[in-house]
Formats: sequence, structure tokens, C-alpha cells
Amino acid sequence: MDATTTRPDAPVDEVAAGERYLLIADISGFTGFMASVEEAHGVDFSGGIPTAYSLLGALLDSVATGVEPDFQLVKLEGDAVFACAPAAALDGRGDAVVERLQQMYERFRRARTNATPGPEHDCTACPNVAYLDLKVILHRGMCVRQSVGTGSDLLGPAVTVAHRLLKNAIRERVGSQPYLFVTDAAASGLGLTPGGLPHREQYPDAGEVSGTVLDLRAAGAET
Repeated sequence: MDATTTRPDAPVDEVAAGERYLLIADISGFTGFMASVEEAHGVDFSGGIPTAYSLLGALLDSVATGVEPDFQLVKLEGDAVFACAPAAALDGRGDAVVERLQQMYERFRRARTNATPGPEHDCTACPNVAYLDLKVILHRGMCVRQSVGTGSDLLGPAVTVAHRLLKNAIRERVGSQPYLFVTDAAASGLGLTPGGLPHREQYPDAGEVSGTVLDLRAAGAET
């Protein structure tokens, strides 16, 4: 899937400027995983493209399709899916949106299980796909859709904040579990049922951002 491709059945969001929900789903452990693949296969891949790349493609696809139809894919950003939704389409639907994202995570988990090579695989790096996991940021704010080449991108302070939030101290509080961080701006618009772990981050250029950390795993889901 091309980095700027949107799916034909995704909701249309072509308003130039407006309030949007911004979602970034990032695969945790990606850097270490790819370093191990490079070590096992070399940097020139003269022996062929490692299986790891198709495995990662399957995981990213499970996320991109899993957030539909509520969110529209903006682009892939390496190991992350960046998607958005018009604010009016999701306002007041907090519990349903969280449930949808938990279903997306279950889809990711099944894709990870299916993608994990068996013991017969002759590489020690590719099976480490089993240790990859997911963290999701959900923010709300004003942004502008800007044409870029043959595609488009979203720009604005809210987009910057959402991306800043990928670097945070949440793992220090919740450990390795998959999580959803919903900013106060998003939670307020969604009318989200109170709960979760309150958390705040401070950035030199974005100031303080507060929100709530939720478990991406649905209650009773397999761990």
C-alpha cells in the first residue's frame, strides 16, 4: 500500500480546514526489530528481501483497515498509521470509538499471530515479529488539508501535537501493555465515559498536554 494511498471505501474528508480527530497508531519495538533483521540479512539484501518486510506490511494493513470506517487513512509513516476523521462524525461517540479501536487491536493481534514464522523458518530475526505491539494516540483539533504532489496531507498545530505525543513517558507507568492515549481535547469532544489513567506530558514547543491512558485490549480479551 502506497504511503499516500487512501482506500476507495474510506469516508471522504476533503474539507480544507476544520476540526478533526487525529489518530496515530505506532508499532512498538519496530526499530529494534528492523535492526535485528539488518544484522541477520545484511544491509544490501543481496540474498533477497527478508520476510520481515511482508510481515510488517500485513501488520500495518491490519491497522489501516481496522480503523475504518470511522477514520480515513492519511498516510503511512514508516511503522505508523496516521488517520483522521471529521470531528462532527465522531463527537459524542466516545465509548463506541474506543470499542472500535479495541477491535482494531484484536485484528492487529491476530495478524501478528498469523505473521509469526514457525520454528522451520531459517532466520532468527523475522520470528521476533511476535514481540511487536501497538500504541495509539488520539487527539482533536483544527487542521488544514494541503495538496502535496498528487496527494494531500494534514497540517497544523494539532497535527504537530499528535506526533509529539508519540514520544512520552507512558511506558514508564503502564509497562509494555498496548495502550490508547486520548487527549483531553479528544475525550471532551467524544464525550468519553470517565475512567483510565490520567496522564500529562510537557513539550518545549507544544506546552502541556493532558489526557487519559486506556488499555487497548478489550475487557476479557486474550493477553
